[in-house]
Amino acid sequence: MKKTIYLAILNLGWIRSELLLLILKWMEGGAYNIYLDLPAEKPIEHNRNSIVKRFLETDFDYLMMLDCDIIPPANIWKLVDFDKDIIGGLCFAYKQNRVIPLALKKHPETEGEAKWKYRTFIRKDIIGGLTEVDAIGTGCIIIKREVLEHPKMKPPFVNYYDKDGLRIEGLDLSFCRRAQKLGFKIYCHLDYPCSHWCDMDLKEIYGQTTIKVDKKNN
Repeated sequence: MKKTIYLAILNLGWIRSELLLLILKWMEGGAYNIYLDLPAEKPIEHNRNSIVKRFLETDFDYLMMLDCDIIPPANIWKLVDFDKDIIGGLCFAYKQNRVIPLALKKHPETEGEAKWKYRTFIRKDIIGGLTEVDAIGTGCIIIKREVLEHPKMKPPFVNYYDKDGLRIEGLDLSFCRRAQKLGFKIYCHLDYPCSHWCDMDLKEIYGQTTIKVDKKNN
């Protein structure tokens, strides 16, 4: 029997052409029964929770969420066959003037704290294979139905703020923290790297990779 997957492509009215071509191939049929959803609701917290609600109204086995600017490998569906609670390909984000792999481990010194701090894999750590982690990004994530059916995972995606109204924990980290606390396992497969296309300030990138202009001479 084919595994059933609810595929939600989160978007703002557009999708990368490379991803669109992948979707067309995926929908031609194959080893999996895939239902496609193209939600563009706002804000993002509402959008993700609306996706989960619609997914749970079906009898599909897995929910897969992809952001419209993420291009996964064409065979990303093989991650479903590992039958993990939560699994994703290796995504990347640009933070603090560097590219960060979103395969995250807790800082040991924050064990037991209400809000964890994380460290990302550094390049020498990324040797490939299926790796258990403490958190992954939601740009390319596959979630087993049982995780989202758990009563303590409602609502599944929540931002947390401090007393000044500043966000201290985003949707992806809070989701993973709560799921792991309930005993669900989280994995990243390092052999499935995903492209992430995002707007960049070329002047900023240029300044990080070249000799800076001496202002005294200007």
